[in-house]
Amino acid sequence: MNVFDQIHRAYKLMASKARYRPAAPSDGFGHITVPIDQLDLNAEAEEYATSWRDQEDDATFLVGTCDFQTREATIFTIEAARNMCAGRLGDATALKLLRMAVTSLESAMKADRAA
Repeated sequence: MNVFDQIHRAYKLMASKARYRPAAPSDGFGHITVPIDQLDLNAEAEEYATSWRDQEDDATFLVGTCDFQTREATIFTIEAARNMCAGRLGDATALKLLRMAVTSLESAMKADRAA
């Protein structure tokens, strides 16, 4: 499997398991603006894979602006990604950071529900 195919596969997994399709037309707030049956998942995955590969090659990943309530989880997640980019030696730290991110995100969601 080459890099493009790996990214393409990851996009399809995000779409099927998390119902997350970042290359689909949206309102900017995570809501797809076109009926799902009118979308082409394969074309989305190709667009996403090309963009991801180009950003990776240029070291120019765009994340966006953090939400105040989830900033901590975002930081942990981004730092986990940086550790995963460091090779096998960063994996253990990345896993710890991802677990911290999940805990932080769950706390933020719990606080929202309690409010």
